[in-house]
Amino acid sequence: MAKTLHPNQIHAISHGAGPMLVLAGPGSGKTTVIIQRIRRLTEKMGVSPYRILVITFTKAAAEQMKTRYAALQGKSGVMFGTFHSIFFRILRQACGYSLEQVLSEDERRNTLQKLVTEARISVQDQEEYIQQFFSQYSLMKNQLLDVSDFMPDGLPKEEFVTLSKKFDGWKRRNEKIDFDDMLTECYDVLSQDEKVRKAWQDRFDYILVDEFQDVNRAQYACLQMLAAPKNNLFVVGDDDQSIYGFRGASPSFMLDFPKD
Repeated sequence: MAKTLHPNQIHAISHGAGPMLVLAGPGSGKTTVIIQRIRRLTEKMGVSPYRILVITFTKAAAEQMKTRYAALQGKSGVMFGTFHSIFFRILRQACGYSLEQVLSEDERRNTLQKLVTEARISVQDQEEYIQQFFSQYSLMKNQLLDVSDFMPDGLPKEEFVTLSKKFDGWKRRNEKIDFDDMLTECYDVLSQDEKVRKAWQDRFDYILVDEFQDVNRAQYACLQMLAAPKNNLFVVGDDDQSIYGFRGASPSFMLDFPKD
């Protein structure tokens, strides 16, 4: 290990139990640190790979990490996934959701288009209006805010409240969820159902998160619940490179991590 890795990387990889925040810039080997950390947990610390959860933001990144880990003959059983895939797994077990109930982007857009017409809201450019609505709707959901407490940018508050309630009502009646619901409903389940929360806390001993600078409030709150009470939460990120601000991501969650 010492021949190929920087001393700071070795320091991070060799961390024992408890929380760890790793700040690292582009091209500094963040993924390498996570993969080598997993190997250390399984090969040196005796942790079962089935008790390790690795989360990142895109399916491609999760698959790449899984492939790189397998190429090093890492022990099989580690769970790699995106926030949405892991949270949907929790919801599927707790609430019985199926993939057929997840709204596609086309269904989502077409549904809102009908609701705009039903509400007799006059818009100049419907595509732009729908895009702006969903941008603000996602921001609200990802910040765990109630519609009455959220001030939308670029849309009249009254219209936004009306459409949000209509859209949520339509999803409930049709037993559908979208990607924003996966975060907020997972938060609700984990915070309100002690049995489910404890089952998932007991499922994993160590949680590792890549691109941590891109987490939003809902994701971070769920992470904190999943990691408790052991708090073996190992997060890696670059505080100068947050790309999901429009979804409520904030580097402040990363900067507050030592205090939290």
